[in-house]
Amino acid sequence: MFTECYCTQFRRSANALTSIYDDALRPVGLKITQLTLLRGLDRLGSATYNEIASELALDKTTISRNIRLLIDAGWVDVSSDDDARYKLATLSPAGTRMLKEAEPYWRAAQTQVEKELKKYLKGPAKAALLEALETLQQVGSDR
Repeated sequence: MFTECYCTQFRRSANALTSIYDDALRPVGLKITQLTLLRGLDRLGSATYNEIASELALDKTTISRNIRLLIDAGWVDVSSDDDARYKLATLSPAGTRMLKEAEPYWRAAQTQVEKELKKYLKGPAKAALLEALETLQQVGSDR
């Protein structure tokens, strides 16, 4: 159903994108939310929950809940500090292997999305789309 509300359209699109990536990652037993956390940790190297939340533009409660699943799977190691604000999370060797194993499945989803977008975006569509999305993210985080 059509609506001119950008927020509604973006939320619907986000749900559809999540399904595409989740379906592609199913063979390795990951969801896109988990892969996003693993990739964020890979970029950061070692980080507190607050740093991870900032890197991924998510609230700390979401990070705490989702990172617990990655710890339980053995993909993330966390320091033993009692204060969660100072716990450092890092990818475990198993987490690094999972990232490598998931890469071709993520790439397949990425290619599928790009193929669909090329129908509507001409020229350097990927760069323009990413710039527009990053701008919207910045506007939202400035509030």
